[in-house]
Amino acid sequence: MKTYKELNEVIYSDRLKNGLTVKMIPKKGYHSVYAVLFTEFGSIDHEFIPRGEKKYQTFPYGVAHFLEHKLFETRAGDISQVFSAQGASINAYTSNTKTVFLCSFTKNKRQNIETLLDFVQEPFFSDQSVEDEKSIISQEILMYKDDPDWILTQGLIENLYPDHPVRIDVAGTSESVESITLDMLNKNYLTFYHPDNLQMVLVGNIDPVETLQWIKHNQGKKFYPKPMKIERMINTKSGKPVTKSRNITVSVNLAKVSVGVKGHCFELGEKEAFRHILCMEILLDLLFGETSANYLSLYDKNLIDDSFSYDYIFERGFDYVSIGGDSRLPKELAETIQTILLNSSQNPDMTPAHFSLVKKKMIGESIQSLNSLGYIAQEFVDQPFSELTIFDYLSVLKSISFEELQHVAKDFFRADQMSVFTVDPKRQ
Repeated sequence: MKTYKELNEVIYSDRLKNGLTVKMIPKKGYHSVYAVLFTEFGSIDHEFIPRGEKKYQTFPYGVAHFLEHKLFETRAGDISQVFSAQGASINAYTSNTKTVFLCSFTKNKRQNIETLLDFVQEPFFSDQSVEDEKSIISQEILMYKDDPDWILTQGLIENLYPDHPVRIDVAGTSESVESITLDMLNKNYLTFYHPDNLQMVLVGNIDPVETLQWIKHNQGKKFYPKPMKIERMINTKSGKPVTKSRNITVSVNLAKVSVGVKGHCFELGEKEAFRHILCMEILLDLLFGETSANYLSLYDKNLIDDSFSYDYIFERGFDYVSIGGDSRLPKELAETIQTILLNSSQNPDMTPAHFSLVKKKMIGESIQSLNSLGYIAQEFVDQPFSELTIFDYLSVLKSISFEELQHVAKDFFRADQMSVFTVDPKRQ
C-alpha cells in the first residue's frame, strides 16, 4: 500500500502467485469503476523467443493487433454482448508496446471483473476464425490509409525510424496479416499473455480487500506454467539516418505538416524517465502552448489553426517529439518550428517567469485530472513504472528547475535528429 496524504489517494498493490500484478485505487464518492487489463506486448514485439523454445523467431507484423481482435470472440460469441448484459462497456486497443482492454461499470462489480479476466485469459481460436479475421483487418488497414491524419503521423514515424519496427503500422500490412496462422497466434499468446506479463488496474468505487479476494479466487482456478523472462529483440540502434524531409500528395483541402525530433532517452531508468517526460511536457508547453508568444505569432501569421498540436511520445524502445497540424503555408510553418526548437535557449518564451506560469498551469490541470477515473487508469498503463505513478506527478513537477529545463532542451533538440513530413493537397 502506498499513501499520498497531500492528494488523499491510496494505491493498493499486490503481485499474485501466478505473477499477475494488481493495482487498486479506491475513490470515495464515485459510483463507477474503471478496470484495465493490459499486457506489455505491442506491434514492435515481433521478434522473440517463444515460450518453451530456445531460438528467436520472427513473426509477421500485426500479430498483437490480430490477437486483440480474436480475444473478443469466445465460445459463447462476442464478449461485448456479455458485458452489455452485465451493465458494462468494453473496449480495447493495441499500441506499439502494449495491448489494453478497458472496462467501465457501476454494478455487477465481481461479475464484470471476472469476465474481463476470463475472456482475456481463456482464448478461443480456430483456423476458420483466423481466416475470417484477415479480411476484416485488411479492410481496417485500407481505411487507415485513406485517413490524412494517420498518413501524417505514420509518415513522420517512418522518417524518424527508417529501420525500427515502429515504422510499421500497429495493424501490420495487408501482406503480413495474410501470412498470420493459428500456430503463430498461439505462440504469441502463450508468451505474452502469461499473468506474469499482465497488469490489472482498478479505479473507483471498490473495496480493495474484497476486490483482491475476488481476483485471487478467479486466478486460483486457473493453471499456468512458471513465469519466465521474455527475450525480445528490437533494433533500437539504427544504422540509417533520419530522413530529413518527405512529402506525399493526398486528397485534402489543406496541407498538413509535422516536425519531428528523434529522441535518445528511452533507455533511462524509471526515476530519470519519469522526470524527463515531465521536463519535455513543460518544454513543449513553454515553446508552443497557448500562453507562449510563439503560438500567438504562428496564429497571427496564419501558419496554424485549431488543429495545431504537439506531443512527446516515450515508449519502450523509442521516443520522439511531434509538432504540427493543418497549414496554408506548411513549408514556412515547418521552418519556423525548427528554428524555435534549435534556438530554444534564446527564445523569448524561455524565461523563468514564463516557466513559473506554465508550471502553475500544469499543476492545476494535474489536480483537476485526478477527478477522472479513466485518466488515472490510463496513466498507469502509459507509464507502468513500479515505483512512480501519476500521483507523484505534482512533487516531481514542483522540483524541476528552469536550469534543468534548459539543459534538457539543449540535449534533445538536435538538428541531425529532426525531420519534416508533409501531406500536400492534390492540385485540381
